[in-house]
This record gives sequence, structure tokens and C-alpha cells, in this order.
Amino acid sequence: MSTFLSDFELVRAAGAARHHSDPPEQPPLEVVSFPSITTQVVQQTRFSVPSSIPSLSETRKVATFTMANPQMHNLTTLIKRLEAATSRLEDIATFGTHSTDQSGTSSGVAGSTTTTSLITPSSPPTPVAAPPAPVAQQQVPESIKDFDEIINDQVKKFVALSDGIDTLVAEQSKGVERCFREQKRFLLIATKAKKPDPASNIFAELLARMQKEMMGVTELRENSRASPFYNHLSVVSEGIPAVAWVTVDDPSSFVGEMADAAQFFGDRVINQNKDKDKKQVEWVRSFYTILKTLRAYIRKHHIKALNWNPSGVSAQEAMAQVDASLSSLAPAAPSAPTLAGFSSGGAPPPPGPPGPPPMFDGADFTTPSSTPAPAGGINSVFAELNKGEAVTSGLRKVSKDEMTHKNPSLRAGSLVPSRSDSKGSTGSRGKSPAPPRPKPAHMKTKKPAKLELEGSKWIVENQENTTEPLVIEESQTEINQSVLLFKCKNITLRIGGKINALSLNKCEKTNVICDNLVSGIDIIGSDGFAIQVTGKVPTIQIDNCNGGTIYLGKESLGAEIFTSKTSAINVHVPEDENAKDEEMEYAECPVPEQLRHVVTTKGLESSIVEHMG
Repeated sequence: MSTFLSDFELVRAAGAARHHSDPPEQPPLEVVSFPSITTQVVQQTRFSVPSSIPSLSETRKVATFTMANPQMHNLTTLIKRLEAATSRLEDIATFGTHSTDQSGTSSGVAGSTTTTSLITPSSPPTPVAAPPAPVAQQQVPESIKDFDEIINDQVKKFVALSDGIDTLVAEQSKGVERCFREQKRFLLIATKAKKPDPASNIFAELLARMQKEMMGVTELRENSRASPFYNHLSVVSEGIPAVAWVTVDDPSSFVGEMADAAQFFGDRVINQNKDKDKKQVEWVRSFYTILKTLRAYIRKHHIKALNWNPSGVSAQEAMAQVDASLSSLAPAAPSAPTLAGFSSGGAPPPPGPPGPPPMFDGADFTTPSSTPAPAGGINSVFAELNKGEAVTSGLRKVSKDEMTHKNPSLRAGSLVPSRSDSKGSTGSRGKSPAPPRPKPAHMKTKKPAKLELEGSKWIVENQENTTEPLVIEESQTEINQSVLLFKCKNITLRIGGKINALSLNKCEKTNVICDNLVSGIDIIGSDGFAIQVTGKVPTIQIDNCNGGTIYLGKESLGAEIFTSKTSAINVHVPEDENAKDEEMEYAECPVPEQLRHVVTTKGLESSIVEHMG
């Protein structure tokens, strides 16, 4: 037997002594759980003490009685321990009574908190209803988890690399991230919905948000042709249509085609920067990895086409559920959303506080329902219309003295304001605004000059007043390539080799020398041009041009020239097709400008007007 009794043994001894001396008059006892005082108490052990805690004098009597045992000693230490235990039990009893008054039920600490039991006299305890079992929630599908990995790993890495290259490139990369997040929303809807009709409005509505982000990425490239990072923008612009794989039957092959289109411009960026800036090379390969990972994802989860839920709800209902869940979880981290019908291990955040009450300035007002309706309503209107010619019987004729346009004195006091010529007048319609005047040439913003190959097109833009001829060497041209000149002025361009087509648009005083063309030449809205073809050209089209000269070689005899809205166009052709090139003499042939049309019963008969003299 231990030398000293524990605190609770002393209390139990005191309670037993009192219970032995006084007959039991208490009602049945019940066990109530309270937080433990010390972790040394045996957990979950129920023991009984009298309904009232023994007083200090009683416990001292018990202690004196107990000290008669030869095994008990050190009376002072024993009494101190007994007083401390009694004080703690009184505190527990006080706390338990307060908690019972507050809630009407026994309170306890959940989790790992150690509890003891205290018996209080009361009626038989009312059983507390157990908390409802959690509703079984569907886990996030594996396909959505894998798509999340693409966004969190590949797409975010691409966005981070874009921030250090250029502001336009960074802006476009954020559009790519938004596009992939909209596709994740679309895939979530597909896991919950039956497949809708591709020609239906609901299917178009499902694609609208994703299509908007995709078009934003593409338009950024189209609006930034003058940017030195145009090739970077083209890499993304050519590859982002890969997100449309959800609408095709062979999505894996479709993504592969988009990756090849992006690689055309991506290889340019790599070749230009492989020895200069390794970060740009890493940026290109990062975008390649996105498309490669997307293709692997499709092969794993959507081999032939996008998988829908055959036993799911309608697409419209699924879209409403997903959008409602996304909007309620907007403050949460985007990497782990908890959507309707899916569980990620946490409860949704509580709703925000209600908005402020409407403010009133104390003025009297009436609701629309309290506004009296006009007498008669629509029926009176129809009744007036049914009168026929008698509808004007209630009108009187206005005399000339009452006409404001014939009596200037009436206009001075008229309630209708006179028309104002000022632009800021709001009392009348005012004059229609004049069309904006074009800016003078010296005030227009000049875009940077350009001469480069984009795909199969040579782009020559905004070249002005060059001292030396611009040259595209024969070794640089191919038969499937074309040359486009746009807004060039006072330049000379030499094109070697055989190309497909040549086009001039809005050029002024531009000279072009070329060898052979497969298709032909188009000249639109250009003045003062001169074009020489040393080889062969089959057709030439001239539209809305003023002042131009075309020189054709002997191989181009028989070429067709189509003109419309042109003036002062001359064509120089060889006089002798057998003459040598260095001895070639040219004859000038003006293109007719004036036509004569004769009206007949069959229509118009047109002929060229010739001036003899």
C-alpha cells in the first residue's frame, strides 16, 4: 500500500465516512463529464462521490481518523493535499452547474481532452442526439486532378518565364493560363453532364468563355505586328487553338497539328537566341511541353473524343452547379477548388455579411405600385382609334396668328427653346458633327520598317526613302512564296528567282523589278508605281490606281491585264520579240480610260473611245 493516499482517494474516503454516518436521502445520481484537472487521473474512469462535496472540517475528521493507521503519517502534508483536492472539485462543480444552466445539456471537451465524471442529483439524463453522419461526397475525378497538374506545373512555369521576356509576352501568357482554367471548368461540367447537341445554344454557351480567352490570345498577336517579339507572340497564337480539342473527334491528332504550327515560329526564336539568350529558348520549350503534356493527357483520359457523363444531369444544370461553386469559392486557392458534388476535405467558407441598408434622404416617395394608372388605360386608346375619321373631331384649326414660324413675336416667348449652334447645347438636337479630319502626314505615327519572311510570305512594310535598293536574293525565294508591299514610299525592290505572286497595296512611288511569277501581280490603291518583269507573268490586275508604268519582257507577250478605276497607266512592250535584250526597244501603250456605252434593247454596247489626231 502506498505511503500517501492520492487526492481523489482522500475525497472518496471523506465521502464514504459522511455517507456512513448520514442515511441516504438523495435522489438517484447521474454521471456528468467535465474537463480533467490533471492528466494523471485515469481517463474515462467513472467514480461516485456524494452529491455535495464534504466540508473542510469533515475531511479533517476523516484525515485524523485515517492517521490512526500506523501507515499514515505527516498530517500537515496530507491536510494540504486534501484541501487542494477539495478546492479543485468545488471549482469543477461550479463550472458544471454554470454549463448546465447555459445549454441544458451536459457539456464536454471533444477530441483528445481527458475527461472525468462527477455525479449530480437530477432526473434521468435525456439522451443527446448524435450528430448526423456526413453525406457521402463524390471525390474529384482523376481526369480533373491530372488536368490540375498541367496548370500548376507546366502552365505556371510558362507564365513565370514569360514575365522576364516582354510585357506583351507576359500578358499573352496570362491569357493562356485563363484559357486553361476555363477549359478545366468545361471538363468539370462534362464530368457531371450528359453530352449536349453540338449544334445547340447550350453547347455554344459552354464554349463561350474558353473561346473568348483563346481569341484574346490570338488578337494580341494580330494587334502587335510591329513588336520585336512578334515571333514569340506567334508561337503562342498558333498553338493556343489546341484547347479546341474538346470539339473534335480525334483530339490527340488535332493537338499535334497545333503543336507543329507553333513549332514553325518557335524554331525561329530558338535559332535567333540559342547563342544569345538561353531563357528565351527555355521559354519556347516550355510552351512545347504544355502541348506535349496536353496530348498525353488526352491519350490517357479522352482517347477518341471528350468523355461526358451518360448518367449525368443536363448540361445547363451542370453548368449552373459548377459556376455557383466556383463563385462561392473565389477567395480560396485556385489550385484546390471544392466544387458542388466534389470533396477536397474542407467545408466551404461562410457567406459574407449582408450589404448595408438602403439610404434615404427623407424625401417623400412612392413605389411604382402606388402610382395611379391613367384613366381608361389601353382600352381608351383603342376606343379613340375605332372612331375612324371622327378621331380628329376634337381638334381645332390653328390660325396664322398662333403659328410660331409665321409670327416671330411668339418665338420670343415660346416654351420650346430655339436651336443652338453651340456644341454643348442640350436643349436641342444641334447640328450633326462634322466627320473627323485626317491627321496631316507629319503628325501620323510612323511604324517601324519591316522586311522579313513570315511563313510563305515576304512582308515589306513601311519602307520609305531608302537610298539603296532593297534586295531579296534568288537563294532566298521559293516558287510557293509571295511578296507583299504595304505602305511603302520612294523605294526600289529587287526580287530574284521565281515566286508565286506579287502584291502592292497603298504604296507611292514604288519601283519593283522581278524575274518570273507563277500567278500574277495585284496592284491596289497605289500611285506612281513602276514594275518591270524580266521574265514571264500571266496576269496583272490594277485597281484604283493613278499613274503607273509596267515594263514587260518578250516572254510576257500575251499576258492579260485587268483594270478598274485607273488612270494614266502605261504598258511598255517589246517592239521586236526577236531582238536581243540589250538591243530591245519598247513601245508605250496607254491603257484606255474612256468608254462609250450605247443603249440597245439588249442592254449596253460598250466600246473604247479612241482619239485620232
